[in-house]
Amino acid sequence: MLKTYFYNMADQLYLEDFDYFKGAKVLHYFEFLEPQKVKDEYFVEHDVHALTICDYDGEETMLFYFDDDLEVIMEFEFMIPSQAKEKAAEDFQGIDIQWKNK
Repeated sequence: MLKTYFYNMADQLYLEDFDYFKGAKVLHYFEFLEPQKVKDEYFVEHDVHALTICDYDGEETMLFYFDDDLEVIMEFEFMIPSQAKEKAAEDFQGIDIQWKNK
């Protein structure tokens, strides 16, 4: 069951309150201090506020990019979590992503 999300005084998201997104179990998450811009496959620019790496019971690993309302704005499928981490590092070069574990 998805938990509701709240904002604190600094408008930070509370990803630690979530156990699942789109039916996949959250393994790792990261929240940016400031939104980061990334372009999708159609070259549309999005403001990304947070990332999660999720798992569908060992079948596939998903990397989700979220907007400020915790809506999934981009998603990618991988075989293992390390591939998802590599993709995030590629998309957000110059940012030291310190993944938090669930």
